[in-house]
Amino acid sequence: MRYIWMLLLGLSFLIFSTGVRAMEIAPGLYKTVLGNGLTVIVEENHRAPVVAVQVWVKAGSAYEKDSEAGITHLIEHMIFKGTEKRKPGEIASTIESFGGSINAFTSYDYTCYYVTGPREILETALDVLSDAIFHSIFDPQELEREKQVVLEEMRMRNDRPALALAEAVMQKAYLKYPYRRPIIGYPETVKAITRKDILDYMARRYRPVHMAVVVVGDVNAEQALAKIASYFGNEPKLPPQVVNFPQEPPKKEPALVTLDRDVKEGYFHLALPGPSILKPEAPVMDVIAVLLGQGESSRLYQQLRREKGIVHTIYAYTFTPKGPGLFEVAGTAPPENLREAIKESLVEIFRLKYDPVLPEELEKAKTMVAADFVYSRETMQGEARKLGAFEILTGDPLKAKKYLEAIKKVTAAQIKEVAEKYFTPQAVVAGLLAQNVSQLISPEDLQVLVEEAEMEASGISPGMEHWVSPTVKKKLANGLTVLITPQKDVPAFSMALVFPGGLRFETEKTNGLFRALASLWTKGTLEKSADMLATLVESMGGEIAGFSGRNTFGLKGSFLSENLEKALSLFAEVAEKPAFSESELEKLKPELLAALARQEDDPLQLAIREFYRLLFAPHPYGLNILGSRDVIENLHAEAIKKAYEDYVAPSRGVLSIVGDVDPEKIMPLLEKYFGTWQKEAKPLPEDKEPEPLLEPKLSTINIDREQVHLILGFRGPSMFSEDRYAMEVLNAVLAGQGGRLFKTLRDEEALAYSVTSFLTLGINTGGIGFYIATEPAKKKLALSGLWREIAKVNQEGVTDEEIKRAKRWLVGRYITGLQTNMSQAMDQAVNEVLGLGYNYGLRYIQKIQNVEWEDISEVAKKYLENKPYVLVTVGPLED
Repeated sequence: MRYIWMLLLGLSFLIFSTGVRAMEIAPGLYKTVLGNGLTVIVEENHRAPVVAVQVWVKAGSAYEKDSEAGITHLIEHMIFKGTEKRKPGEIASTIESFGGSINAFTSYDYTCYYVTGPREILETALDVLSDAIFHSIFDPQELEREKQVVLEEMRMRNDRPALALAEAVMQKAYLKYPYRRPIIGYPETVKAITRKDILDYMARRYRPVHMAVVVVGDVNAEQALAKIASYFGNEPKLPPQVVNFPQEPPKKEPALVTLDRDVKEGYFHLALPGPSILKPEAPVMDVIAVLLGQGESSRLYQQLRREKGIVHTIYAYTFTPKGPGLFEVAGTAPPENLREAIKESLVEIFRLKYDPVLPEELEKAKTMVAADFVYSRETMQGEARKLGAFEILTGDPLKAKKYLEAIKKVTAAQIKEVAEKYFTPQAVVAGLLAQNVSQLISPEDLQVLVEEAEMEASGISPGMEHWVSPTVKKKLANGLTVLITPQKDVPAFSMALVFPGGLRFETEKTNGLFRALASLWTKGTLEKSADMLATLVESMGGEIAGFSGRNTFGLKGSFLSENLEKALSLFAEVAEKPAFSESELEKLKPELLAALARQEDDPLQLAIREFYRLLFAPHPYGLNILGSRDVIENLHAEAIKKAYEDYVAPSRGVLSIVGDVDPEKIMPLLEKYFGTWQKEAKPLPEDKEPEPLLEPKLSTINIDREQVHLILGFRGPSMFSEDRYAMEVLNAVLAGQGGRLFKTLRDEEALAYSVTSFLTLGINTGGIGFYIATEPAKKKLALSGLWREIAKVNQEGVTDEEIKRAKRWLVGRYITGLQTNMSQAMDQAVNEVLGLGYNYGLRYIQKIQNVEWEDISEVAKKYLENKPYVLVTVGPLED
């Protein structure tokens, strides 16, 4: 037994011929502690004839007293300003004569001095670094000169907006912990530092027991260890100096930092609490930072830069020191967008507490973090820095490897737990830097922004807290996205299963295909006839119907909650196993064609159809939403089956369920009835870009009616454009019985019974139309009236009272329209499929509320002033 124990000791420790006893803690990686307490780490790395020599000292700004703030950084400057045997400048010239480089950096927890160069530089580097660290003379004249250099550095940092803002936020992010002080210190403290102060600080912190020498490169470990011992082992052994850091208290309310500077750009910086490097949450927070704000596929970049276009740059990162850390988001934006940038960033941050991260998103983030670790090993200095940092902060250089292993094991559940723990609204620190920034936001405004962001992220919007329940979002193994919103007040529930499709993917040869598919979808399954299916559904007091629009199509259904499982089973069967029989299609065709006939009979519908044709053709939005008579008459079930195969797949769909359901109890049922639906999604056609409208387009349809119907319109913004919100408010100013068009053209001038405006929002285009129906004799006056009101909007704008009424009308109609379970289910599912997010409707209200007079003026000029227009006239020809 004793032999085996001695053998194990022999394998763990290597006693070199030089007498240095070191442990091989990993292949080629050695660690030992010299007699004076100094830690030595050597890694043999022969990928290049280069060596990195680094001396790490537990002497960061966190170890300073308030009165000596900046002394650590000043010492770093002074270390290379002369020793007992080397004059100022001689240290650098000695290293550079070998083709090497020498420098240093100071952080909150440590200072690092380093040399990198050809492998032959090893002994010279050790000699120079040990001499500088232990024998610098800190000449008083050099000290005064270097203080001036540091003061210049302060001025330089203050002139850099992003850096100045980051330091200001840091001071607010910590209430007591010394990380609140800038590493560089303050002008008054740096000016007051004396040579004695430096020597006293050096005596406290520059003790061998507080140091680690790290050598990585093309070296022989035995020789490197011996040389390190000879240059660093002779310093006297002193006990470690224990520092008791204050406990950082939790914050009670959001904090605002504003810096008013003469700059062109706007800058923003957010800070929230984060874990120490010693905490198990640290690897998780690193993954969160990548997921949210590193790379062009990150959430913040995609949402705030690509989708909303409100920022110019944005990124996220973690500060994981030995003490309490931070999670930070920073970026630049037009000053007028800073408020929105802060809020939307917080929405994305807070959303991690409520919505699970998708598997592919999580894997990408973990891969990116792991890649950083791997790439750091490409250089000797990168590997040395990793080993040194983990040694100083954790006491174990191998924690770097363990950290990487922890990164690879991060789960979606861990991300949610860490987000819930650290991302609390009251802990938000927000910094803004811009011209007249104090006019952009107040502490009270920030409080409101934070509350709104939290409510939006959780699925609750301002003014809707009491009647909108939090939505649970899940993804089944087959890729089907499921949204569950409990509403317990009525014993019923509704569900909507939505897919991308509809008019946007039709052509003249297939116009009406999706409407036929949606109508035929519920006319029987492979196991049940149309009559049997209808009987089963109605016997449960329910309904199932198909639907198709411009951008989506799918199924929807409502049932009593007592029939939950039977309803889910039947709905899943309809979704997955439709019959699409030829006989049922032939029975359906007369209904579809009859709707087309009714459209021909209604002059308003006829005018709208023609308006969209002129406004959008040859884009699919120019096709008839009801389809083409020729297409429907010649349609066969096989074409519908093919469309179903091409466009319906669980991984592309969203199933939203709203009503008297329990998310925990319904999930097993959804897995049972929908989780077995296996089908590969085929690529979708690309959404076609509309051709520009270059000249006016006019159309007259002569029908014998008593009124003439006019629609005058223009191209407008898409549903993804920020312009849509101002355009919606402008449309609401003009539309409705309380709108300007009705008041002026009907009530005051008696030109019409019906007059309004309407807005259409598509994937990549939109339109606004102005409609009036009048007697033929007043046609010219009516058209002139529409043009006059459009001109007044461009020239005079709208009033504050009109804007208030329009906003109330829009929000009121939206809220009123979401009273039923079905309306909520459809709203959530359609928005999720379109990429707006299931809770987009909640953000929509805030977007409408944020519209200002200037926004409306801008969109009016952009879309209505001197633009090619469309004019449709339907009615009798003039005599």
